[in-house]
Amino acid sequence: MTYDLTTHRHRFAVWAAARAAQRGFTNVDNLRLAVESCGIVKYVRERAADSILEEDFRRLHRECCHGIMTSLNGAGVAGVSYGRAAKLVAIYLKTSVVLGGLHECDLARVAHPPIDGILLRNLSVAHKLDDRRRGWRDVRWTQLTEEQYEALVGELRDVLPRDAPLWHLEEYWTVTDK
Repeated sequence: MTYDLTTHRHRFAVWAAARAAQRGFTNVDNLRLAVESCGIVKYVRERAADSILEEDFRRLHRECCHGIMTSLNGAGVAGVSYGRAAKLVAIYLKTSVVLGGLHECDLARVAHPPIDGILLRNLSVAHKLDDRRRGWRDVRWTQLTEEQYEALVGELRDVLPRDAPLWHLEEYWTVTDK
């Protein structure tokens, strides 16, 4: 295999995704194998620039998350959750697509942002959110079920103008006050 920019970006995206979802969970090798076997890598390599509707992305996302969970369960990893699988997919897409020069494509527009405590806490205290949404600070992303995750993404989508890409939510993903 030739070592090119696509391979370089893929390796970094896998590492970033694994580290972001790891938090005492499992090793990077298990997470890498799960990402590489779930279908998202193939999709990004072959179809990232293609048109994709939000509903079709949700279906792709679900399939990839289930693939990740199956891989990790098969490796005997404890504590596998939809929330962790979703974060792996989100970081992989953020790194390889949104930050990989394809930020204006449909996939970048509909891909879910990495959901974690930092994003949810910062969103929960944002001045424009109501009391119900302030409860986001108590959500444990590592324990989200598929249904909880889908509901949360729907709520997060409503924070943005309808045509804004979902990655714009990451305005709130900061560990500083700036």
